[in-house]
Amino acid sequence: MPNQLSKSKRRQSLAEHEAVLTALTEIARREDTTVMALLRRAARQLVREKASAPDLRLLELVLTKAPKMPARFKSPAQVARFKRAQREFDQVLLDLALVSPQAIQQRNSVAPASRPVRMISFHSAHASAAV
Repeated sequence: MPNQLSKSKRRQSLAEHEAVLTALTEIARREDTTVMALLRRAARQLVREKASAPDLRLLELVLTKAPKMPARFKSPAQVARFKRAQREFDQVLLDLALVSPQAIQQRNSVAPASRPVRMISFHSAHASAAV
C-alpha cells in the first residue's frame, strides 16, 4: 500500500527502518556490543553537537532531572545512593559537554570558589612529637 501522506511530510517505511536496524545489528556484532549501545552512543553524540546551541536550553532541561537531595537522610546507605546518583549525573553532564568541570565543582561545592581556603591548626595537626 503506497504512502498516502503528502510529499511535504516525512514518513519512513518499515523497509527503511529494517534496513537501518540490519546495518546496526551487523555493526554491533563486529564491534562486540549491542545495538542499544550503538544507539546510546549516537544519541550522546547528537546531544554533544547541539550542546552549544543557545536556543535549545539543553542544560536547563537536563538539570531538572538532577538527583534531588532529601530533606533528611535516614541511613548511611541512602547517603551513598544519593552521592552515587549525583556522581553519575555529573559524569553525564560532562560526557554530553553541557557543562565544564569547573561548573560542576561550583555547583556541588558548599563554599564559593571566590572564597579562599583556610587551614586551621594545620601546624599542630602535623607536628611530630619531640623526643
